[in-house]
Amino acid sequence: MVQKYWLRSVVIYMLLIVACTEDPSVLYSRAETEAALGSRQKALGYLLEIQKSSPQYTEAYLFAARLFFEDNNLTEAVNHCRRGLDAKADSAMILRYIGEIYDLSGSQENAYQYYRMAIKADPENVKAQISMGHILNDKDLYEQALNHFNEALNLDSANYEATVGKAITLRNTEETAAAIELLEAAIEGHPMEGAAYGALAMAQESTSIEDKAILDNYALAVKLASKDKTIWEAYVAFMVDGQDKKQAVKVLQNYLFNFPDAIDGRHRLSELYLDLAQVESLSWLDAARQQCEQALITDKDDHYSHALLARIYLLQEKPRLAVLEAQLAFEINPNTEYGELVDRAKFYSK
Repeated sequence: MVQKYWLRSVVIYMLLIVACTEDPSVLYSRAETEAALGSRQKALGYLLEIQKSSPQYTEAYLFAARLFFEDNNLTEAVNHCRRGLDAKADSAMILRYIGEIYDLSGSQENAYQYYRMAIKADPENVKAQISMGHILNDKDLYEQALNHFNEALNLDSANYEATVGKAITLRNTEETAAAIELLEAAIEGHPMEGAAYGALAMAQESTSIEDKAILDNYALAVKLASKDKTIWEAYVAFMVDGQDKKQAVKVLQNYLFNFPDAIDGRHRLSELYLDLAQVESLSWLDAARQQCEQALITDKDDHYSHALLARIYLLQEKPRLAVLEAQLAFEINPNTEYGELVDRAKFYSK
């Protein structure tokens, strides 16, 4: 009797395992866990199983596409999305995500076309309306962008991203007061989200408010949204353009901690070190040189880093090295400024 009960329990347990295995939400949860642990292939395996057993489970195609996109495989990312379209999964969600893939890859026109198709497939898809608003903002088509953000808010009046997007559009059309009012309301409703703080700081730059308030908002924005590169870039520009150089150095260092491949940031940090070297001590020049060398590891054809190195070596009284770097800059990008830098370096090398 006991043995029969035990066997029945085992059979029931096995049936439960099989049932759970076939449940797409369980498989999706496992895929999320494996991806978080760094086992991307195992995660993909679960997602492919979902696509086979539950072909209309939209999230499985989007997650698989994201895994490929994060591996810089744009083609396979888009292919997975198209598999979802073929399987009759949610077309609006998938088309919008293809647009996002192209948007993040710098293909603005392709992104626009897919966002347009997503809205056509489902005009009530809030995310598609917001994405279209953002891409139109990027294209400086502010009136059209505002229409899409307003439509998103008609569908979801409390939507945070749509509110921030609308405020950014209003700021772009110089309706600063209205933008600030929207952003302050967004912050009141979502005090732990960073985007509105960043947009508020950007809007406040064109007002008479004191710099401290702007800096406080930027600091909160990058703390709460540390991977939002747009906010970081605005923060960096504000610091470099008019704030204390040493404070600007700290902000740039933090920016590069989050975006180590941001060559523009390394250029700006190197320039700050050069400025400090000229007003304080030449010891800052080694720090400037290190930033240029790091940029060249990312891109060996970065002509501006070669030109900065030439300037650094001139200040360090190493004219022969300055000539080499200036010539490299000129060979990669033969412009007048670099030509003059070559001549200056050669003059001091005699």
